Amino acid sequence: MAFNDLRSFVKRADELGLCKTVEGADWHLEIGAITELGLHKPKQPMLLFDNVKGYPSGYRIVSNFLNTCKLVALAFDLPLEAENLDLVRAWRDKIQAEFSPVPPVEVKTGPVMENVHVGDDIDLYEFPTPKWHELDGGRYIGTGNMVVQQDPDTGWVNCGTYRVAVHGRDIATVYMSPGRHGDVMRKKYWAQGKPCPAAIVCGSEPLMWSMAHSAIAREVSEYDYAGWLRGEPVEIVRGEYTKLPIPATAEIVLEGEMMPPGTETVPEGPFGEWPGYYASGARDEPIFRVKSIMHRNNPILLGAPPQVGPYDMFFGKNIMRAGIIWNELDKNVPGIKGVWLPCEGRGPSIIIASVDQKYAGHAKQTANFLSGYYQAAYMCRFIIVIDGDLDPSNFGDVLWALGTRCDPAENIDVLKGCWGTPLDTMLPPGKRANKDFSHSQGIIVACRPFYWMNEFPPTVKGSPELMKATKEKWGKEVFGDD
Repeated sequence: MAFNDLRSFVKRADELGLCKTVEGADWHLEIGAITELGLHKPKQPMLLFDNVKGYPSGYRIVSNFLNTCKLVALAFDLPLEAENLDLVRAWRDKIQAEFSPVPPVEVKTGPVMENVHVGDDIDLYEFPTPKWHELDGGRYIGTGNMVVQQDPDTGWVNCGTYRVAVHGRDIATVYMSPGRHGDVMRKKYWAQGKPCPAAIVCGSEPLMWSMAHSAIAREVSEYDYAGWLRGEPVEIVRGEYTKLPIPATAEIVLEGEMMPPGTETVPEGPFGEWPGYYASGARDEPIFRVKSIMHRNNPILLGAPPQVGPYDMFFGKNIMRAGIIWNELDKNVPGIKGVWLPCEGRGPSIIIASVDQKYAGHAKQTANFLSGYYQAAYMCRFIIVIDGDLDPSNFGDVLWALGTRCDPAENIDVLKGCWGTPLDTMLPPGKRANKDFSHSQGIIVACRPFYWMNEFPPTVKGSPELMKATKEKWGKEVFGDD
């Protein structure tokens, strides 16, 4: 089912036993630490924080909302029993149909307009924004957020996820990595000496939020894509100040302007970012001057802070990205059996694909496509290609392939000058100072050599037919399988 807002997703997750309410936690570090603790055990529930210290009941925060297979399946309307590669396959199947935009529908009013603050009534400290990590430079209201902007030349509406820090009652900052769609758009306004209008949505249903960081193609609005996936349009209202389209059922929306560089700036950062480090330090950033705040009664702040753990926020993000990559890879390279992005590798840093080799160079062709494809190229450190008889989501299979099917001298290549980010932990000080954020990329082909594959030693693994028959006969009695 498609969810129209964040709270209906939370309600359904709670009904399924997938949500845990935490009462009385402190916004200062405690909520972030509890969130981190939930990343180190499998199948932990989503967390809903209420009665946050110093704030009234009903001003809530959600975290760890896409950190298990069941939560991802619920958010993306996929089979709840699907796990790992089967979940990626289900998502890939969902997006295999030809994309047909479903534009949003404008309505006159919506729940997000239950409370509208302007002028002296604006106060960003109304919300229990956490300080997520100990070394953070402040409180970040925008982690599970999306920033809505409109291209001044084409009218294209873009929704992107960029971190947002609180600096005062009506002052925030929006940090964008160079080259991202939102950064390109705001620089067009700045080139004209104008501030860039933006609406920051700090609480939307998870599928809509996921589209905001899915690297959808240029000139395609995330609203149109989400409508296509949902099978019905997203309802939007016009912002009180910017008149930008915002989800009618959003929880919290901050409207305002990103001021041009050199006019009004404040120190931004550091912030513990997605690589798991404080790589980009602090710097002066143009302020985001808040002109209006719109929010629902009893608003829920959506939190997706970067943390380090085997079940962190990258679990859901990487399921989505793997399905998109697999779908596109299928269109260009035959024989693809699976794609996986391990969240332990931090975002898109490691991509693993499995392929049934049909001709010489087939495995390398797979790697070369991934290296150049938009969804896979950004900050990808390693591309690993394994044989189709192995499961790319199974670390045991991947390490077995690396140890027994890869000759480093023959099967590892290094590409230089690849698309990177200031958040890269391995950027030398000199390159960082010159704003050269490029990096190298390792291409690893851990497949049986095609030209003598038939002479490659057979494995000791039982055949799929034997293992299936044995599981059906003995699985329940010996292993307690359902």
